[in-house]
Amino acid sequence: MSALDSVFDTALRFLPHRSKTGLFPIGDPDRSSPVVVTGNYTLTVRRVVEALQGEDVWLLVADSRGINVWCAAGGGHLTHHDVIAALRTSRIADRVDHRELVLPQLSATGVERSRVEEATGWHATWGPVHATDLPAFLRRGRHAVREERAVRFPMSDRLQMAIMWTAPMVPILWLILWPITGPLPALIDAAAITAIVLALFAGMPWLPLTTHRGLLVYSVLALAGFGFGFGVALFAVAGAMTTRNVIVLAAACVIGTGIVSVDVAGSTPLLSSSVNPSDFKVELLIDRCTGAAQCVLVCPRDVLVMNGHIRKVEIVRPANCILCGACIVQCPEDALRFRFDDGRVVEPATIRRTRLNLLGKRTVTVPD
Repeated sequence: MSALDSVFDTALRFLPHRSKTGLFPIGDPDRSSPVVVTGNYTLTVRRVVEALQGEDVWLLVADSRGINVWCAAGGGHLTHHDVIAALRTSRIADRVDHRELVLPQLSATGVERSRVEEATGWHATWGPVHATDLPAFLRRGRHAVREERAVRFPMSDRLQMAIMWTAPMVPILWLILWPITGPLPALIDAAAITAIVLALFAGMPWLPLTTHRGLLVYSVLALAGFGFGFGVALFAVAGAMTTRNVIVLAAACVIGTGIVSVDVAGSTPLLSSSVNPSDFKVELLIDRCTGAAQCVLVCPRDVLVMNGHIRKVEIVRPANCILCGACIVQCPEDALRFRFDDGRVVEPATIRRTRLNLLGKRTVTVPD
């Protein structure tokens, strides 16, 4: 992948970008080589291919409508039907002697593993969250360790998300301000907003994004102040320091910071929405649990663990839960469900028919 392709895909990752579907050989796979499934979002496919360099693997790209696996599965654009269709149309069964399939863990919100197995006769295993862990996972005999099942959001990923935010916003801001201030001041305003977004995502682990709203306001004001100071410094260097330019810069910093921070928590893979909080939680019906532990294998936030003494699952980190619903979708005994604060419940059958909205919240309707 060229550097230009990487920048393009990162900047426009908020848009669907389809790659070809079908079966693709990585390395020199034979009839015993593993079969790994992914969606047809271009950036995802490229990263999976890069991660598997040096391995001999069959890569089966299912139709996720050009959306990344997690968003596609949560939004109903990548389901078990798409995986089943990919298995059948690719004729992978004619290429290998086994019937072992590796599904991306983050597809568990929409791809029902049991339905894939029942319809095709293939045995599906959940792969790791991150493509970079695939080689080690395969060498271990398709076994992911605990650390590989948890979503990570390191600095590199946070900065990529910052680029995704600024890519559409900054050019629009520049075009709006150009007639008001001229091209150079408008460019400086855009640079100030870019600095704010980069600072927001870089400092995310230390900002109170999901706590008291007052603290969030202080964070927003601090970020706006940082961008304003950065812009003023650029005005001074460029010799463009005028009252009008400074006023426009201040307004742009306040408005821009407000836009990007309105629900920055909900736009991350680690936090739930702060402006649209859910009033329900995951409930475990311990009497139904048989210890299948599919929920443990698919939880991206390490909320559940298997208690080997009683052969039951336990919810040990409820604060980590982002309500993705993967555990509910995959439980073969329907031992998990959503419970509202007022006592109403949402059963697994409803969750399997429900998809996440743009804020990452499950849009469920429960009769009174």
